[in-house]
Amino acid sequence: MLRIRFAVLGMLVFTAGISMQGATAPIKQPLQFHDALVEKNFYVLAKFKSERAVAAALEAQPSLKAITLGRERFIERSLKSCRKNVTCLVNSVGWTDEEIHDVSRALRQAYSTSSALQKLAKEVIPASGLRILDQSLAPEDLLVNAWEDSARGLNNILSVYGAGTAPRFAKIDSISIDPNSAEIKDHVLNVVKQAASDSKPFFEPTLDVAVELLKMNHRDEAARFEPLQEENKAALHHIPSIDWRRYEYSSILVPGWGPEETGVPLSPEGLVVTKMAAERYHAGKAPLIIVSGGYVHPSQTPYCEAIEMKKALMEQFHVPEEAILIEPHARHTTTNLRNAARLIYRYGIPMSQKALVTTGNSQLEVIVSQTFVERCQRELGYVPYTAMKKLSDTDAEYLYSIESLHADAIDPLDP
Repeated sequence: MLRIRFAVLGMLVFTAGISMQGATAPIKQPLQFHDALVEKNFYVLAKFKSERAVAAALEAQPSLKAITLGRERFIERSLKSCRKNVTCLVNSVGWTDEEIHDVSRALRQAYSTSSALQKLAKEVIPASGLRILDQSLAPEDLLVNAWEDSARGLNNILSVYGAGTAPRFAKIDSISIDPNSAEIKDHVLNVVKQAASDSKPFFEPTLDVAVELLKMNHRDEAARFEPLQEENKAALHHIPSIDWRRYEYSSILVPGWGPEETGVPLSPEGLVVTKMAAERYHAGKAPLIIVSGGYVHPSQTPYCEAIEMKKALMEQFHVPEEAILIEPHARHTTTNLRNAARLIYRYGIPMSQKALVTTGNSQLEVIVSQTFVERCQRELGYVPYTAMKKLSDTDAEYLYSIESLHADAIDPLDP
């Protein structure tokens, strides 16, 4: 069986925010992705592949050469012994803890002599913000943490979407295919064969199989609507002209409230909270509404919560498109807040200005509770907000936290 750790190595809990003194500040603009599914989940592996000088340094490292060759031989043997056993096949491209640590040692050796790897760890990765919880680490430790998180994230995909192991949120995130069907067995066999067919960097066969498993399971949610700034272009065009001093809040966040019934685009509760947000917008509380929620309830729904809420805001409640930002990836209340913070930072909205969250009473009671703080720390490794204050049964104010930029390798549907 794959040996997977769900705790993110090197993740620290911050209670007072991250000091950026002496560190590379994350860029205040959307990241540009060529392959969003890969880069959002495995940014460092994408850079290992796309940065020529980095790729050359890794290819020349003797220990990595030996690891690559050993894994190629193991996969070739497994293709014969596994036949069409899907679990066996996906395990053959997974990483053991020992192998992960072997690569970590080799990366440290390569880092010591490669200016390209040093630049990647000192400048490129920190500028992305995707490893912001590791900003206080030595650059080579940040690089190793990014690799180890990626390896365990790959293992998680193989285990859940290849072998059918239950994920953390089994009701909405589980495997969608039958790994025992003849068609799937043939397809997985061909995928592993193809991944092992050519000489590739040490990480690439596993990455290729993991990405194909996500696609087979229709679990490409992380890449949908990317580049997101295209869907949000009306608001992005409007944001530079906003006089923030005129508003009490920078934005109004509406967390998703998805329907449980198949075929329902927007739940009655979702429509109610959308209406409440529109009322606050028309009252001049904030210049922007952020609607947050992905393809969540019921599992594999064809409806995206954020898109359906945006439609309601425009068609029923007369909110102009320039005042609406969609965040179509969040799958939980924790990530509603986290992902909204990411938009706030990347789109140049003042992080120092309080935001408003508007939702139903039962969800708001969760958000303002100490239990929710503990849940955020447990699931994310940090709390994506500060100064949370309940204002009414349906509203609370708070400040966003920059920690929210950190990517979650164990949640491939919304990292």
